[in-house]
Amino acid sequence: MRGKWRYHLSLFTVCWIWGLAFVAVKVALDEASFVTVNLARFCMAALALLPILLVYRKHRPRLSNADRARVLVAGICAVYGYHLAVNYGTTLLPAGTAGLLANTTPIYAAVLAYIFLKEKMGVLRVGGILFALVGVALITVYGAGESVSAGRLQGIAFVLLAAFSWAVYTVVLRPLTRAHGVIFVTSYSIIVGALLQLPLLFWGGCVGELRDLSGAGWAWLVFLGLGSTVAGYFLYSNGIEGLG
Repeated sequence: MRGKWRYHLSLFTVCWIWGLAFVAVKVALDEASFVTVNLARFCMAALALLPILLVYRKHRPRLSNADRARVLVAGICAVYGYHLAVNYGTTLLPAGTAGLLANTTPIYAAVLAYIFLKEKMGVLRVGGILFALVGVALITVYGAGESVSAGRLQGIAFVLLAAFSWAVYTVVLRPLTRAHGVIFVTSYSIIVGALLQLPLLFWGGCVGELRDLSGAGWAWLVFLGLGSTVAGYFLYSNGIEGLG
């Protein structure tokens, strides 16, 4: 346990970063659509990572076709399954409610790891999952003192879909991070995620929304791109790899 304190610290730090990210997304959504916010943060993150991959190109691992398929699936889950879904859900929910629901990812990750990676499911883990599900039910009915409306339920559904997608991302990439390390595998997944979004540039209004962003809007996007995406992904993957 003592030797793993840095992995716990990584996950503790990323909890704070991603908690603030929900506030950042909520603020950014006042100036741009959820599609534009997501596209900008991933393109910014990819541009920051490309020089690192070029400098250390001799150390890049060789990926098999199966490994490349995993990275592609992870990129789809991260971008379309998690970020776009959670950004849209956040337009319908308070940032705090969305953040709490998104943190149900460990429930799905534990179940998926048990099914596909043959990881153990102890009594404490099962109890934690049941306890978390009760929390989700309470948030759904009583969260933020709001009535249960169609819009609220839609937002909850999208955020829970995002949490499940992030669990798939985690389980799909876990064998690769163990085999090839966090830096390259995580970088690949972010860059693939950015490339998958390029067609969205033609989605109505993206370029215009970016052009009209205020200084504060750009500041939040920089935090989302470099802090929440680059630093957050690395800290999360490092913590999961060390404790998994």
